[in-house]
Amino acid sequence: MKNCERKNRWSWLIVVPFLLSSFAAQASEYNAAHCALVANTLNFHWEAVSGPNAPCTGIEFTNGTIADATDGEISMSGTSVSNSSCIGTASYTLTLSPDGTTLSGFDTKDNVPMTLTRGPGENCFVGHWVLGEQDYLGHIAAKPFFSSVAVPSLGAAGLLLLAGFLIIAGNIALYSRRRNRT
Repeated sequence: MKNCERKNRWSWLIVVPFLLSSFAAQASEYNAAHCALVANTLNFHWEAVSGPNAPCTGIEFTNGTIADATDGEISMSGTSVSNSSCIGTASYTLTLSPDGTTLSGFDTKDNVPMTLTRGPGENCFVGHWVLGEQDYLGHIAAKPFFSSVAVPSLGAAGLLLLAGFLIIAGNIALYSRRRNRT
């Protein structure tokens, strides 16, 4: 094996994990600390990211029950808030996508469409509530929407396996390219 081929194989070991971590970091506005504040509930954590109330945060407590959410659909209303100078209450109708990665629906009080998503390993759905110049980033726990299904996660072993497959595929492509040259 030539020295150049060895260097090429080792470069894949460095490049692939870097690329995977870069894409994962850009994929979501998920904040684990905000998610933890509403874990195992159907309450919303809201963060005003633009508009007259930004920056501020608060929790909207709802009357949603976990029993109502396990079928993937819920209609619920806010009952109180932790920071009334920042957020108010609303009513929501939300539906879980078949793949379990998206909640979509409406704030039915203000007729604001909402789409909240989650990625692998994220314990909350995250999305924006936007009305005029107001933009709030919301977190709602994923667990209540699943009766006994775990939150999806590749974990370290899954990422390592994925990186291994990518390295193998890259080496096969390089080998095929070299064979075609001769």
